[in-house]
Amino acid sequence: MVKVENKETLRLLTKRFMKMNRARNIIAVIAIMLTSLLFTSLFVGSVSMILSKRATEIKQFMDSSHAIAQNLSEEDAERLQKTIEQSDEVERYGTGIFLGAGRDKHFGFSVEVRYADKNMAESFNCLPTTGRLPEKENEVAVSSLVLEALGVTPKIGEEVTLTWEVNPMLKQYKTDTFQICGFWQGDKAVLGQMVWVSEAYAKENCYSVTQKELKNGIYNGGKEYSVWYKNLWNLEKKTENISKTAGFTKAGTGLEINPAYNLFEEDSFSFTSLIVMVLFVILAGYLIIYNIFNISVKTDIRAYGLLKNVGTTGKQLKKIVRMQAWKLSAVGIPIGLIFGYLAGFCMSPSLTADAQISAQAGQTTQTVVSANPLIFFAAALLTLLTVYLSSLQACKMVERVSPVEALHLAEGEQSQKKIKKNTSVTWWGMAVQNVFRNWKKGLIVMLSIALSMVVVNCIVMLVQGYDFESYQNIFLASDFQLDQMTDTLSNTNFNGITPEIKEILNKCPESEKTGYVYYSEERHKMEPALLKTWETLAEKNKENWTDYEKQIWEETKADNTVKVHFLGISEAVFDMLEWKGEKCSWDTFKSGDYVIVDYSDKYTEQPVSYYKSGETFKMEYGNGKQKDYGVIGEAMMPYSLDYPYTDSVYITVMVPEEEYITQTENQSAMYATIDAKKGEDKQVKEYIDKNVLKENDMINVSSVLDMKASFRRFVSKYYMIGSFLVVILAFIGIMNFFNTTATSVISRKKELALLEVVGMTKKQISKMLVAEGFLYLGGAFMIAVLLVVVGAKQILINTLGTAFFFRLHLTIVPCVLMIPILVGIAYVIPKYQFEKMSRESVVERIRKE
Repeated sequence: MVKVENKETLRLLTKRFMKMNRARNIIAVIAIMLTSLLFTSLFVGSVSMILSKRATEIKQFMDSSHAIAQNLSEEDAERLQKTIEQSDEVERYGTGIFLGAGRDKHFGFSVEVRYADKNMAESFNCLPTTGRLPEKENEVAVSSLVLEALGVTPKIGEEVTLTWEVNPMLKQYKTDTFQICGFWQGDKAVLGQMVWVSEAYAKENCYSVTQKELKNGIYNGGKEYSVWYKNLWNLEKKTENISKTAGFTKAGTGLEINPAYNLFEEDSFSFTSLIVMVLFVILAGYLIIYNIFNISVKTDIRAYGLLKNVGTTGKQLKKIVRMQAWKLSAVGIPIGLIFGYLAGFCMSPSLTADAQISAQAGQTTQTVVSANPLIFFAAALLTLLTVYLSSLQACKMVERVSPVEALHLAEGEQSQKKIKKNTSVTWWGMAVQNVFRNWKKGLIVMLSIALSMVVVNCIVMLVQGYDFESYQNIFLASDFQLDQMTDTLSNTNFNGITPEIKEILNKCPESEKTGYVYYSEERHKMEPALLKTWETLAEKNKENWTDYEKQIWEETKADNTVKVHFLGISEAVFDMLEWKGEKCSWDTFKSGDYVIVDYSDKYTEQPVSYYKSGETFKMEYGNGKQKDYGVIGEAMMPYSLDYPYTDSVYITVMVPEEEYITQTENQSAMYATIDAKKGEDKQVKEYIDKNVLKENDMINVSSVLDMKASFRRFVSKYYMIGSFLVVILAFIGIMNFFNTTATSVISRKKELALLEVVGMTKKQISKMLVAEGFLYLGGAFMIAVLLVVVGAKQILINTLGTAFFFRLHLTIVPCVLMIPILVGIAYVIPKYQFEKMSRESVVERIRKE
């Protein structure tokens, strides 16, 4: 026997096998293409989600640099700047100084007065598009929204008078007139509007803030830095090294990574989800490619045996199979990469719908679709890995097969023996025996079909698990909510819903009920019982409080007065309160002789009462009025209608709307709520747009319509991903079943012909083959149900179902609903294959074998 050494011969044999299996080649290329498509679309979609979230956060939070340092004292700033300049990792950096919040009654948004160099202004996305940054002390560059609010024409050289807060604790303000040297188009969707002053003006007028004051939340005069590295690799380590070198050792101080670049943080992107999806695609690709190569090798096993007989080694035969796999991959992978990118491109707008669903119109996520070469390289590499794993069994088969065994397998001796032993068995019994005889092949078929069923079931469970009402109850207490609140306390307008706006809202014909919440800050002298309650709460929470919060508590305790969030509420808002204990009646409460007090649920497991029903609450108003009220009950304001800023030591006290206006003489509300009549949501929205926003376009309108639209976009991405996966996996499963059935019928041609010879009718044989199909798909159904019951719940909760408004309910109804489809497949494919084979006579089928 002569060993074949010629590489050209191996290539020639590979080419011949490829020509012998044209149908196999087409199916294999499709399978490899689908695997490549799944990987590419997965990576394009995942990277697009990351980049889109990054772009959205950069725009919303106004920082495009890689790392940021804020609220630094002069001493800390000097050390950090020196370290940044000496670092080899830093490409460039920007500097700035926060002077204070802009203060003007016309501002319905946050305004910040700052100094920034060109790099810092760029990181804020607030570089002047007309003019330049200020150079002289009397120059200013400003957002067009600020100029519009002040009634100043955006024009170089125009004068603008600005007032800003030098020190919030001392309530010191400074007013100056500047000349406009630059401006840009402001964006209402961002955190705040910038006013840039010159470095000379900033140094001359900024507050000399101390390190202690910075720690306690006074940031006026704080220095800032924006840093860009030469690359995005290992940002955390680079940033940590610079901070430590500069002397910052405490967490949360010094230089920190821009949150937009934290790719795998919990609220940004789930690395676990990505790994699960990659493994899922490898399994899906493996199931079909494995089956194709196994069927192909078994079909050609006689040829491989003869090659081994003439001197070809097992290693060389394995190489022939592997070379076929690589050639098929060379065709399938590029096609899959192209179509995968197109699929990812089309899905990206839906994939980037964020879980943080907005109730306000105009707050949309930016979509960025990536075509990074690394995506295609990773997809191609993982597809090749899948092909390699899938061909391992086929390679082992040809490597170990002996010429005699190959001849026996080709002639189907095993099946002939079975015929002799089982000629008396019924068609149903023979079907069961055939399935168990080829259980390994059957298991692959069952798994591939079960996979698509599991995906369908999981997608339905996932979509049904996202509860819109749970989300709305937290972030929107009514159908529509209006206010002029901003992201920062210094610029918010607690009286944005003026009497004129209220009059317009009260006339809305499609409104079922309209409600208002009024706010003012008061002080209340603490009785011994209240003081004791707060001492207990302070003791339990002292580890969580900052030095500033601890200082507030000490001041509260020293003067024995606590801050009161004093709210006036209308009947519609009264009906939304979250009660502790028995709810009182509006008719009693509206008399004006009673108050409702909130309770604490922040610091203890059990809610703590400040006042109990029946006690007396003495209110001393800031305008000098006094009144004793009876406490009628304890209740919490809904989250979306409560005081929206962080506070530590306070109580909330509510009185009826009329009583509030009488005592405070303030007729402007903090919030307005509207519940539309059934089916009239759109009409109310149109009414608000045409009438309220025409009166004041700075009013924020939160709408259940916008929230529902955002919710649909968020949920639809799972429909899209699920449908995409189901179609491909169903195709893989059906193709596996078709290939297995076809191969089974063809390889058993002689066996089936002999069954006819010994007395079985074509109808009985057809029933036997259909029964085998039913057994395969019945097995697939049981595997799918088992996978859903055992693993689907935990996988979904730990990957895609992490949102607080996700409530998973286990169900197998989607699997059950797929049974008619499976029955149709199990009936049609075997019947078609047998009828196709039966066109030849029994004698021809026996002779050909």
